[in-house]
Amino acid sequence: MKNSTSWPSSRPRCSSRNSGPDVRLLCPAGPPGLTLAIAQASRASQQRHAHDSLILGVVLAGTRRIDADKTSCLATQGSVFMLAPGQAHACAPVEHIANANRLPDQEAPACSYLALSIASAALPPKLAKFRPASPCVDDPDLAEALLRLAEALDTPTGLLERQSLLAHCLELLPRHGCAGTGRDGGEGGGRNGPEGETGMSAAVGTARRLIEENIEAGVDLAGLAQACGVDMFALHRAFTRAVGLPPHSFQTHLRLRRAKELLRGGASLSQAALESGFCDQAHMTRHFARSMGLSPARYARAHMPKTA
Repeated sequence: MKNSTSWPSSRPRCSSRNSGPDVRLLCPAGPPGLTLAIAQASRASQQRHAHDSLILGVVLAGTRRIDADKTSCLATQGSVFMLAPGQAHACAPVEHIANANRLPDQEAPACSYLALSIASAALPPKLAKFRPASPCVDDPDLAEALLRLAEALDTPTGLLERQSLLAHCLELLPRHGCAGTGRDGGEGGGRNGPEGETGMSAAVGTARRLIEENIEAGVDLAGLAQACGVDMFALHRAFTRAVGLPPHSFQTHLRLRRAKELLRGGASLSQAALESGFCDQAHMTRHFARSMGLSPARYARAHMPKTA
């Protein structure tokens, strides 16, 4: 599975005192209705229960057995597990190859994973009745998308980036189950309606202008959609098709361009980060390295005036 980041970090951020030493529960300020649990080498098992929210998870190490409805499956490292709101299930870490001869006093197997809980109210209408065909799937693209979203929730990151990464994850779900009969919430309204072809083209143009005009202050996906008069998930799809980048990546591209200008002009790393709209220097460094293949410090040093 593709994952070149050093996340998950070992530093607790918004952790729950009741979650135990092997689980961190993150409560990000936005998007609303989203929480993240990160389990490191957990040996805990959960008896049959159900959540009111959609659960999307990735196994980071080990193997996790999921028993849902009448189906039992094994989610190995890199696999995605998903559970619909109200879907009864039980789960536990297991040996990849079952060891029936394990003695009672032997230590139980451990499993590391992340699990995102997404409230039903935070889902787009077309996923209101989503139900996965299987609780365990092998989808490297979805696993990578969930890892990127989890990293954004666990580190200083702008709201647009978190919203856009969430939208991308949700756009990958219909391939793995039935979306139900909810309104699509994105492509209706006729060719010339607000969410038809002409209307979405105008919305993308407006959203692009607003992002360009607010590089330092930033924007959020819900605010962009409201300004354009369209559904935010529909705007995310249309923007990505038209521009070739999702809204948060386009905003990051503009911020990196601004940061490079500042660094070439002699600005400090912290000054370049803040004046180009990043949350902090670490936020800029993370995106800079992914995009440029080198750190902003190295970039700045390469552009320092050469002495005779």
